[in-house]
Amino acid sequence: MNAIVTGLVVPDNRPQPAPAPDVRAPTAHHPQPKGATQKRPRRRSYLALARSAAIVVGIGLATVIPLGWGQWVAGFTNQSTDNAYLRADTTPISTQISGRVRRVAVSDFQAVRAGQLLGEIEASEYDAKVSRATASVAAADVAIRNVDSRIALQHRTIAQADAAILAISADRDRAAGEYGRQTAAVEDGWSTSQRLEDALAANRRFEAQLAEKQAEADAQRQQLNVLGTQREQALAELEIRKADLALARIELGHTRIVAPIDGVVNVSSVRAGQYVSVGTRFISIVPLPKVHVVANYKETQLGRVHVGQAATIKVDMFPERELKGRVEQIAPATGAEFALLPADNATGNFTKVAQRIAVRIALVDVPQDLRQALRPGMSVLSTIHTDTAIDDPAIK
Repeated sequence: MNAIVTGLVVPDNRPQPAPAPDVRAPTAHHPQPKGATQKRPRRRSYLALARSAAIVVGIGLATVIPLGWGQWVAGFTNQSTDNAYLRADTTPISTQISGRVRRVAVSDFQAVRAGQLLGEIEASEYDAKVSRATASVAAADVAIRNVDSRIALQHRTIAQADAAILAISADRDRAAGEYGRQTAAVEDGWSTSQRLEDALAANRRFEAQLAEKQAEADAQRQQLNVLGTQREQALAELEIRKADLALARIELGHTRIVAPIDGVVNVSSVRAGQYVSVGTRFISIVPLPKVHVVANYKETQLGRVHVGQAATIKVDMFPERELKGRVEQIAPATGAEFALLPADNATGNFTKVAQRIAVRIALVDVPQDLRQALRPGMSVLSTIHTDTAIDDPAIK
């Protein structure tokens, strides 16, 4: 019986490669290096030590920061911050009248002296205002002289009334005497009743005329008082006109824009021919070389800072130069208090953030070459020495 052949094996006479040795287990031909067995435990020891040190440092910081970080920082003798800049009391110059700019008399970044002309505004309109105010003053002065003339005339009128009173008084006295004589004559039978009646009528007529003249004299004197008040009113009107003239002259003077201080001008905001209104920014003057430092220190740094302490300043533009300074002023509040929209910490979640307080530091004994090079806005590094005053010989 024939069997079914399921497979045919052909013998391979080619040489077979030797099996690869197991690198994990040492052999007699490839033993494991001795240094490798020593480096691995040592590396593990270093890693464990680093982990332990990191944990210890983290625990220490977590303990120190909440408990005494602020006190620790406040206790430093030297308090430094790079949140500091050079500042100057820059003076913005604005127009005080409206008009068309006639010319700008200075160029950009030009050094100027106090009183130097910066620009002009067309003055024809303001010259006319001065002329009109001058005429008003003259008219008010003429009005006062007119009242004075009327007062003098009134005095003569009063004198005339007084003279008339004297004349009427004399006639009245004569009529009264005639009436007395006629009364006696009638009693003695030497005169008639008609004459007595005529004498009585004359006496009463002169008394009435005397009363009339006295009333007229009183009215004239009252008119004199009226003229006196009119003169006072005219004097007040004259003062008003003089004030108008002074204002017109002031406005005319404002057509010439002059520098109020010494310094260096910025870029002019207007050009010749431009129409400006009251309050238009014309130019700004930086009072170089008068600059100071405003440093914004954290509140935790100011525990030992006082006015008069010494400071050192390093300007970023001149990192190799160190300037001396003196703490001049400390701001009355933090910067957040002067913000346009101050934070309201009474609402929402609260995260405590160290606030900053501005400290003004005056520069002392600045070298001449740096005085001409320092500019407001430059960044500086400010360090306050809380153990040294500016008059200490150690910083001279």
